[in-house]
Amino acid sequence: MKKFLLPLLAAALGAAPAQGGLFPEGAFSDEARGLTGAQFLKAPPHARFGALAGAGLALSGGECYFLNPAGAAGQPAGLAVTWEALLAGSSRTGLVYSRPTSKGVFSGGLVYNNSSPGLEKLDGAGVGAGADLTAYDLAAGAGWARRLGWADLGVGLKYVKSRLAEASGATAALDAGLVFREPAPSRTELALSLRNFGPPLKLGSESAPLPFELGGGLKWKYTPDFNILAEGRLPADHAPYLVFGAEWFMPFSAGAGLFLRSGMNFRNYDDLGAMGAFACGFGLKLGGLSVDYAFTPYGDLGAAHRMTAGLAFGPVPAAAAAPPLPPSAALAVAAFTAGQGVTETEAAVIRNMVEDALVKTGKFRVVERSKLDFILAEKKLAYAGLSEERTAAELGRVSGAALAVSGSVTKYPDGYLILAHLVDAASAATLRTETAAATEDYLFRDAARRLAAALSK
Repeated sequence: MKKFLLPLLAAALGAAPAQGGLFPEGAFSDEARGLTGAQFLKAPPHARFGALAGAGLALSGGECYFLNPAGAAGQPAGLAVTWEALLAGSSRTGLVYSRPTSKGVFSGGLVYNNSSPGLEKLDGAGVGAGADLTAYDLAAGAGWARRLGWADLGVGLKYVKSRLAEASGATAALDAGLVFREPAPSRTELALSLRNFGPPLKLGSESAPLPFELGGGLKWKYTPDFNILAEGRLPADHAPYLVFGAEWFMPFSAGAGLFLRSGMNFRNYDDLGAMGAFACGFGLKLGGLSVDYAFTPYGDLGAAHRMTAGLAFGPVPAAAAAPPLPPSAALAVAAFTAGQGVTETEAAVIRNMVEDALVKTGKFRVVERSKLDFILAEKKLAYAGLSEERTAAELGRVSGAALAVSGSVTKYPDGYLILAHLVDAASAATLRTETAAATEDYLFRDAARRLAAALSK
């Protein structure tokens, strides 16, 4: 078995003859298959993308560093560690760390691909030489991403090294990307990416171009918790192909829940059939902690398993603050929650006062209450199990509003505290959170005015 793995390994590391330029002969077609090196760079080292069959150009998160660095813009500090069990006993380890600053989000990443578990050297007669074969790939680099007014921008530069027995080589590669995040009420986001652009990798006497790839795709928020992804890829060593994915988040409570993911990558469909194109997995989020798993079958060749543990910490960078509100934005005001010591009637009164004060700011066009009540009855929108923000976002979405407000009222020994969230109906992202206190109930109206003024800034 080992005698057959050695030539396969050499081909995977780019030992096949190729031109010495940036792109192989017959680039961007099937004629170039097998003519690029550093194949481990094709798939980003994170189980989230593995479960989506490689889709995710328009997604957000520090883990986007190795797929589309623009996805890290506006994210809190985080650390993700990935381990992957690949085919023929090989494995891969990935590490991504991101840190936000006032200048943007800076990231660092590392990928180590171990391609030689249990392989031994063979002499010219095919007899074992009594020593293990050393073969590995390594990529390490840093990137920067920033949220602009019209898009997220990201770039990354990485050092790439491969070794096969006594032969080794190194080069550098550039990644860059954009994510166009359209304002509400749009529910789509577009992305463009450029990956693995750099000089060829020379391994011994052979030189092979890097697996350069252009990508474009969109993310459609079918609901605030369900994303549908559709992407097109143009790789240097393969004909163009499509990737589709879906990600569904099922919340348990605020900041915790389960992700279900699946995808189809048509790159290998002709060779491996439907099971070679399919991938699936799940993720578990508990506050800042996350664990992700991906299962990727390769037909008769076997399957790959990927596990990622992540930790997000710290606040979202100031540069990612909410953009200015659009003029005369349509707004839906959801029912306020009655907290401890507050009656449903008092909560409804405060909701009415806040709604009236928001109208008087001149910044919003509030959806009529009769229309909201009709929608609740017609759509039977379920509040049970949903957070205030997600409930308000769903109410705004089905009513055609770009924004929504949710809130709660709680009574303490020294008075009432009113909490209000301004939510993007399309993404369910909280744009602003404001509070106002009232020592007595006759001061509710003044508190509502202060809340409305703060929310409309």
